[in-house]
Amino acid sequence: METVEELKAKIAKLEQSAKEYNAGAKLLIRRDLELSRANEKLQKLDETKSNFISIVAHQLRTPLSGIKWTLSMLLGGEMGPLNNDQKTFLMKSYESNTRMITLVNDMLVADGIQSGKVHYGFKYIDIIDLMDNVLFEVSPAASKRNITIEYKDKFENLPQVYVDPETMRAVLQNLLENAIKYTIDGGKIEINVKRESDNLIISIADNGIGIPKDQIKNIFAKFFRARNAIKQETDGSGLGLYIAKSIVEKNGGTLYFESIEGKGSTFYFTVPLRENH
Repeated sequence: METVEELKAKIAKLEQSAKEYNAGAKLLIRRDLELSRANEKLQKLDETKSNFISIVAHQLRTPLSGIKWTLSMLLGGEMGPLNNDQKTFLMKSYESNTRMITLVNDMLVADGIQSGKVHYGFKYIDIIDLMDNVLFEVSPAASKRNITIEYKDKFENLPQVYVDPETMRAVLQNLLENAIKYTIDGGKIEINVKRESDNLIISIADNGIGIPKDQIKNIFAKFFRARNAIKQETDGSGLGLYIAKSIVEKNGGTLYFESIEGKGSTFYFTVPLRENH
């Protein structure tokens, strides 16, 4: 049987443990409040950054569009005849202006996705019809460099997919334009579609420059461009694949790829056959 002294010692130990527990609980509450305040500050900072990008991009887009219109008029001879040197100079200015407009638009889209401002109107569509429309738009760029774009099969009786047509168009356009941009002259791009469970898997394969193995992990990061891509094609914002991945995920799918430097890349993305987002 315990003595009085032993009981007193146990009680004292319990009281000390209780004090330590209360002190720890107060510390955790204080840390939680500090983290909450820090999170609020980060959210406000992110909102400020988003507003800044939006304002700056919109303010840039208007004068850039005006400059593009003026350069187009000059190149079209509406302000008088031009000699070859003048045409070359104006064409370079026109192309630089177009690149700036593309960068501004990409920044606005990326910011809209990150801040949740992009609207998605999901409905059932035929993905091949959408692909055909995009192919019609990008085919001239491929034809100029004798690049062949073809479907692997006829893809008859494919089920419809449940996506937002406008943002999904942007994904297809981005992946096809990249495939054209980084494929060698006379190369080939192959499109494949197959069903897997409740999704369609679309793949776009090229025999272009591929992606260096040590840079594969960064390929979907904002503003990232692989070193061989920069050498091949100086134009590009480094936002296209980040935007495409974000859109595919918002549409309930996933975007991934396989690539070997010097041999080509294949980008895959899934689209749902029914509502799952």
